[in-house]
Amino acid sequence: MGKVRRVYTRCPMCRYVFRAPRAGTYVTVGREPDLCPKFPGRQVDGSRVIQSEVTMCPACSFAAREDFDGLDLSPTERHGLEERLKDDGLLRVFRASPTPWLAFHAAEVCGQERAAPSRGLGDLCLRASWVCRKEKEHPFESTFQLRAVRYFLRALEEEGLHGRELSVTTYLVGELNRRLGNHREALNWYVNAGRTIEGDESLAWLDRLITQQSKLAKEQAA
Repeated sequence: MGKVRRVYTRCPMCRYVFRAPRAGTYVTVGREPDLCPKFPGRQVDGSRVIQSEVTMCPACSFAAREDFDGLDLSPTERHGLEERLKDDGLLRVFRASPTPWLAFHAAEVCGQERAAPSRGLGDLCLRASWVCRKEKEHPFESTFQLRAVRYFLRALEEEGLHGRELSVTTYLVGELNRRLGNHREALNWYVNAGRTIEGDESLAWLDRLITQQSKLAKEQAA
């Protein structure tokens, strides 16, 4: 397990300087079927590593997966983000006592305002669900899984995904549906994901995962 260090960064929205978490190299011991990394040691340590992928300003709640040093927001963008963050219900409730998943939610809100691609927003929600699982916050895990599915579906419809990204995204729609209890819907998406692979040897691992999870979904649907 690697260590999470803290480095000083400046918020591109409010200019507040603070220490943000950064994960160095770290060790994993496999992945769960929704691609959540498994870490040696305590679940909460793995949660901290995943959380370090997102930076959230403690002063204004602006958040992003990008390095803040590379972001330059225009005055119009800053104003829009400020209003969006101020009006967000979850941030109003949890700002004073942040939860482990709050930075991912804030990054999702900021990404929406900045017109980020749906695939990226879905990825944020997927990672938030991983954190919730490791922190045993199961109701919010399901909430973020559902949000991830919605973003991934929009990405499949509108963003022209291809290759590995298409196959993985399609598979994740199936796997997240299975975890949400939609077993027959999951089976349909596993079939769709298998069709996108088309003998690509680099995705043999995904083909095996589809076979494994399809069997599980059939058992659960019975």
